[in-house]
Amino acid sequence: MYKWRFFKSARCVQAKLESGADVAALGELDQKLWTVLAASTDGLRFDPATLKLLDTDGDGRVRVPEVLAAVEWMKARFKSLDFLFAGKAAVALSDIDDAKDEGKALLASFRKILGRAGKADAAEISLDDVTGTKDVFNAQPFNGDGVVTPKSTSDADVSAAVATMVSCTGGVSDRSGEQGVDQALADSFFSEAAAYLAWKAGEKDVAAIGEGTAAGYAALQAVEAKVDEFFTPPEDMPLVTNEPDPELPLTQGVHPLWLGKFREFAKAAVAPALGVEKAETLSRDDWAVVKAKFAPYAEWIGAKPGVSVEGVGEDALEALVKGGAMQAKVNGLIQKDLALADEYDRLVDCERALRYSANLVTWLRNYVNQANLYDSHSDSVFRTGTLYVDGRACNLCFHVADEAAHAALAARSKCCLLYAKLTRRATGETREVCAVVTAGYTSSLYAGRNGIFYDCDGNDWDAVVAKVVEAQVSLVEAFWAPWAKIGSTIAEQCKKFLSSKQDAAVAKVGDGVASAATPPAAPAAQPAPSGAAIASSVAALGVGVGMAGAACAGLIGLVAGLPAWKVVAGVAAIVLLVSLPSVILAWFKLRARDLGAILNACGWAVNRPLYFSLGLARTFTRPASLPMGSAVARDPYARYGWVKWALLLLVLALGAAALACWHFKVWPFAR
Repeated sequence: MYKWRFFKSARCVQAKLESGADVAALGELDQKLWTVLAASTDGLRFDPATLKLLDTDGDGRVRVPEVLAAVEWMKARFKSLDFLFAGKAAVALSDIDDAKDEGKALLASFRKILGRAGKADAAEISLDDVTGTKDVFNAQPFNGDGVVTPKSTSDADVSAAVATMVSCTGGVSDRSGEQGVDQALADSFFSEAAAYLAWKAGEKDVAAIGEGTAAGYAALQAVEAKVDEFFTPPEDMPLVTNEPDPELPLTQGVHPLWLGKFREFAKAAVAPALGVEKAETLSRDDWAVVKAKFAPYAEWIGAKPGVSVEGVGEDALEALVKGGAMQAKVNGLIQKDLALADEYDRLVDCERALRYSANLVTWLRNYVNQANLYDSHSDSVFRTGTLYVDGRACNLCFHVADEAAHAALAARSKCCLLYAKLTRRATGETREVCAVVTAGYTSSLYAGRNGIFYDCDGNDWDAVVAKVVEAQVSLVEAFWAPWAKIGSTIAEQCKKFLSSKQDAAVAKVGDGVASAATPPAAPAAQPAPSGAAIASSVAALGVGVGMAGAACAGLIGLVAGLPAWKVVAGVAAIVLLVSLPSVILAWFKLRARDLGAILNACGWAVNRPLYFSLGLARTFTRPASLPMGSAVARDPYARYGWVKWALLLLVLALGAAALACWHFKVWPFAR
């Protein structure tokens, strides 16, 4: 049993991958300890060719058995897998295990490639050496894919035959990029050609009126529905009637839009079918005779095979099919091409070894564990770029295929998410991303806000925020959140109070204007206020003032009797009493943020939670900050900047005066 080592990051314990032995032993690692069990190949910043090699079944997902198969493939061909951690698209020949059949075959292929490139003495082979050889091989007339093109032969007749087959069947792409045919398409073409010629040979047996049968049948089809309609008895016709059978005129008295078709029908179909020189009318019985005459031809037409080869022409098809000689030549070309399939497979193996050498460890560090996610010096394969918006750079952006479906699941991550629609007007490209916001404030984020997105290739995209999934972002925001609510509540109440006073003042002015427009009525005599009423009002006012003064005096007296540190401690206690619950609650929420839910929304099967610390969160989103040593010039438009300095000096002066009064125990701190 292999002895594994683990690392812990953000409360997640994961297996270490630090040596070739770790990679080789992956088959022994309990899959419950793997971070990912399946990954979507869509929208990843990873070598597409390597992804295609890993995804052996081509379903767009890389699963654990496919990853283990890649590891086993490398183990069977190399002495040690330590070289994988160099991440180089090159392999030293000395690392290949030539004691195994697989390694010996790979080494022979490498030496053959190097020999063709004039590097027979090289101790190392690179991916460029292999891909260059593969490109040359694919461009050859025969490249092992079983597809032949018109360029696969110098025989002009065979080349023309292949071109004809491509035009009839649509063809299939050769590795060279040309369109050609494989064995299945060639067999289909010759089979359809033979069937079509056999069908065509039976035309004489169904030609009811000789060479004019095709034209007569075409003329009949053009009017058949209308003639059937004419001879169909109406539903309300009595069972027994003395009315004569109707006669359909063919050359006179027909609707002008149909007259031409009926005259052609009479000439090409009716007259030859009835054996008369000229037909001007048609009876019900004659119509039945005409249809019966053309019935075998109609059945023959309905059974026509080989529609795709009909356009070649009967004579050309007979030349291609005659004796089977052309089919044998085409089949010979296909077999000659297939004979090189093993050589192509060896080139693919060479490319596989070099792409795995360059990229396999990177994949494992984003699959078996998430070492790249938790390393600030590395980058995850699922990160698609950086979104700049609202004075911050969001580095953790995910590819999104369906915003609604993604947001429904990604909301469980408890992260603040921005869904942005990206466009590049120059190319017309569009895409969507989901950016994780982990720093700053959320109050300034809203749908419709514009930004710029830079993908990992350096291309810039116009970005428009389409949706905001709100969540806690930082402890600083949580600290000020209660005070922001208190401030907004006070502001709202002040707004309501001022609004009510304004409305009352406007109403009073309106009443004054209205009263000025009409003569005032004689005011009713009002009794003068008594002395007792005046005294009562004054007393009430005095009581109110006294209570306010007493409250202020009590507060001052309470503070005056305390040392300075207790006053400061009291103020701090009030601040903590308001902000601490919000901060504690936010701390628990921030610890619960899980990037695994976002990856699950992207189609991954994430096996374990992917929490992240507050320190790591600051690397995911970077707010704007001035460089060290920067100087800020005075704002030339700040005309009343002296006011804030005057207010600051006034506050400092009042504070100094209060401190002096408290020190010398004078009013209002006198005991």
